[in-house]
Amino acid sequence: MSYEYRLSVPPEPVDIKAKIRTLRSALGPGEEGDNLAVWTGNMLARYLWSYWGETLRHEGVSWQMFMSMLKEATGFIVQWALRDAIAWDELVRRIIEMLERKRKSDLTRFLAGLS
Repeated sequence: MSYEYRLSVPPEPVDIKAKIRTLRSALGPGEEGDNLAVWTGNMLARYLWSYWGETLRHEGVSWQMFMSMLKEATGFIVQWALRDAIAWDELVRRIIEMLERKRKSDLTRFLAGLS
């Protein structure tokens, strides 16, 4: 499965999912704990970047831009890692779609600035 960025679905990082769950259980109740567990150490972001980074860099997406875009997917990451509400393939599909929308939005803004 791949998309416009030619990004494929990497193997599900069950070890990262387990670490996120362990962190979450140590943080206590509340949505803030969900976010902290997901983003502590940027584990999932680093994992995805290890698979997609070269392609994304070639397309002009830096690590910082990728992180900014990925932050928008926090809710989906929580659903995958902490709630088992979505499958890994679905999470990755949603992340790739968000990256594509952001890319198209940036291009539209750039072209609008030329007129």
